[in-house]
Amino acid sequence: MLAFIDESGTPHPNDQSTRPVVAAICYDEKASRAISRRLYAMKRDLLGPARAEAELKGKKLLKEKTYSSSQASRLFAEDFFAALGNWGITVFATIMRDPASPTPQTEQLLEARFRYLLQRIELLAAGQDAYATVLFDGRGSEFKKLSRLFSGYLFRSNAGQACIHITDTPAFVDSATSAGIQIADMCAYAIRVYQENLLYSGPPSQDSDYQRAVRSWYRYIERLTRNMPAGNGAIRYGLHRLPTGMR
Repeated sequence: MLAFIDESGTPHPNDQSTRPVVAAICYDEKASRAISRRLYAMKRDLLGPARAEAELKGKKLLKEKTYSSSQASRLFAEDFFAALGNWGITVFATIMRDPASPTPQTEQLLEARFRYLLQRIELLAAGQDAYATVLFDGRGSEFKKLSRLFSGYLFRSNAGQACIHITDTPAFVDSATSAGIQIADMCAYAIRVYQENLLYSGPPSQDSDYQRAVRSWYRYIERLTRNMPAGNGAIRYGLHRLPTGMR
C-alpha cells in the first residue's frame, strides 16, 4: 500500500491559514500506474494538452478567484473529486485549529498531525494484511527533518512501535510527477477551505457558488474516508480535528 502525505497551510505566524490540514491518500501499489494514467487523461481532456503534465496545486486550481474566472478549472474540480471514488482511494486528514507558535527548532518529536495520520494508516494496512510505504513531497523544505523524526517515532515511542505495518523509512518524491502527492494536495486544500469557512456549521447567510462547490468537494472526500476501530471501543476518525493549539 502507498500512503501519500501532503499539507495545506502550516502552523507558522507567516501563514494566514487558521485550519492547516495534513492529508494522506492511500491506495494499493498495484493501482498506482492506473491512477496516474487516469489523472493525466483528466488534465489533458479538461485543462488542455498543454497542461496534461502540469502539477496540480489546490491553492492555484481550487482558490475562489480561479474558480470564478475559469470554466475549465470549475469543470475539472467537479470531475476530479467525483472520479476519486472510482480509484480505490482512502483519505485521512488531521485538521489543526488556531495552531500555537511554530515548532521549536530543537523539537525532537514527530508532530501530532503526522502521528495521528500514521496511526490511521497502520490500522488500514493491518486490516488489509499489507505494508504501507509513506511518501512525502520531497520538495517541501518544511519536511527537511521529517525523516529523522519519522524514524524516531517508529522506533522510540510505544505508539510508533505498534505501527508494525508501516515500513521503517519514508520516501520523498517529486510532487510535479507524483499523482499521489497531487491528489493529497488537492484534498488537503479542499478540506482546509471547508473548515476555514465554517461550512460544517451549515450554509452561510450569503451562500456563494464557490462555497457550494467547496461543500460538494468535501462531501466527495467524506465518502473516501474511514473511521477506524482502534480497540476497547475507541474510534480513530478519518477526518480528525486536533484540539485547539495542538499541532
